Amino acid sequence: MPPVSSRRILGLSLTIYLPMMATGVWVEPPGGFRPNSLAHFALGIAMAGALGALTVAASRWTTRHTAWGRALALEFSTLLEGIDSRTVLALALLSAFGEEMLFRGVLHPRLGLLPTALLFAALHFPYRRAMWPWTAFALVAGILLAGLTEFSGALWPAILLHFIINYFNLHDLVESNEDGGAPPHPGPQPPGPQPPSPPPL
Repeated sequence: MPPVSSRRILGLSLTIYLPMMATGVWVEPPGGFRPNSLAHFALGIAMAGALGALTVAASRWTTRHTAWGRALALEFSTLLEGIDSRTVLALALLSAFGEEMLFRGVLHPRLGLLPTALLFAALHFPYRRAMWPWTAFALVAGILLAGLTEFSGALWPAILLHFIINYFNLHDLVESNEDGGAPPHPGPQPPGPQPPSPPPL
């Protein structure tokens, strides 16, 4: 599949994520953004930051040290070769707000944790077999995002975690493509093709 330009990526993102946000505002206005407990909310924000850092680090590790991680990252690197840093920021923000407002804000209270996580994973079902680990990752992430929302009583921690994962993984893809495909992080590399950091959520 040929690379997709920044303009097309942004257009597709607006087409997909703005209706998700509109649905969230229409169905749950704006209750999902009001925490029940400030203490739980503050701890949820801290947990989101920590989980985000751990997830990005683990993603980078799998890209360096596993064949499936390298194959997955190479697929996304090729597909998103044309995007720039501004598109990365826009895409990370749109996906974090859109998907969390729909899945954790609207569907989770009505369907429950596991059905919503399964639907979230289905949204991330890829067109190529090499990308199937992305779906498994989305399922685990969906459970974590739902748990974080339940604990904090608001969508903000899940949005923050979602944004951190997408922004830094997308940023690594752009950085690697600008460097001609070389990995953006120093250290010994395994044999074979060296793709950038793994895909966004």
